[in-house]
Amino acid sequence: MKRFIVALILCLSGCGLLLAQTYENYADSVDRYTEERNWGRAEEMLKRALEKEPANPNNYLLLSNLGTVHRNMGRLADALKDYDNALSITPNAVAILHNRAALLLEMDSTERAYSDYARIKALDKKDVDSRYYHGMIALGYGLFDIAEGDFKEALSIDKNSLDAKRGFAVLYKVKNDYESAERLYTEIIEKEDRQSNYMGRAECYLELGKFTEAEADIQEAQKLAPSDPDIYLLKAKLAEMQYRYDDAAGFAEEAVKLGADPALAAPFRRKKPELRTPSLLADVIMSHTDTALQFQTKSNGAMGGTHNLVII
Repeated sequence: MKRFIVALILCLSGCGLLLAQTYENYADSVDRYTEERNWGRAEEMLKRALEKEPANPNNYLLLSNLGTVHRNMGRLADALKDYDNALSITPNAVAILHNRAALLLEMDSTERAYSDYARIKALDKKDVDSRYYHGMIALGYGLFDIAEGDFKEALSIDKNSLDAKRGFAVLYKVKNDYESAERLYTEIIEKEDRQSNYMGRAECYLELGKFTEAEADIQEAQKLAPSDPDIYLLKAKLAEMQYRYDDAAGFAEEAVKLGADPALAAPFRRKKPELRTPSLLADVIMSHTDTALQFQTKSNGAMGGTHNLVII
């Protein structure tokens, strides 16, 4: 009987140790599951840790990570709630504000995203990304002076910022200064082989009547993103400008099949299409899709290091 009691005490002690380690060791488990893209198991581990120690001061990190997991699962409303809860604990956490702002853009909640980026700008005087995205959204609202100020600030922080230069390229396009925009896109492309860069320069070439160069850039963009409907819309625009209306209609149909807004494709189905202005917010979303989400853990102690989750 005495040995049974001792064994029971040891068992309970061991179980208690195991339970005590569950919260502290959750990061390792979550890291493993996220690397495997096993979002269900990652969600389970995070929720288990939160339930075990609901008052733990590090829970804002878990909530932020849970938001990132939910975003990867396509559960955007849940992700937003997670980020909101995390920020209710630590309102000035810049990395979490970035995650929420990126999610809000994905959800087309542009005004809230704009507010979050403004908040980040105030909190971190050296944050380039917040100035770029704040400027791009400002462009979408037609606030050109604010956008220009944001891009200038970003370049003053990092003179080599490709995002800031890309922002200026879009600003030049909006102001119909296609020569300046073309030069900037060329400078960017020399350092970054990215679909949106080729498409931006192709738009400039089209407006400048350089159809051969435009077609070459469209082809480069398509190599990088073969199923992007915007590429087919651009091909439709090129065909239309060359009076190849049947080709333009075909490209427009293909764009719709790939998910393009039918309203954007509709003008290319006419024999004499109406002139259209470019969508500025489309530039914001296009640039945002390449942004990595920050998957946060504590830099020391129980929470591990800092990791990046990239939406694919």
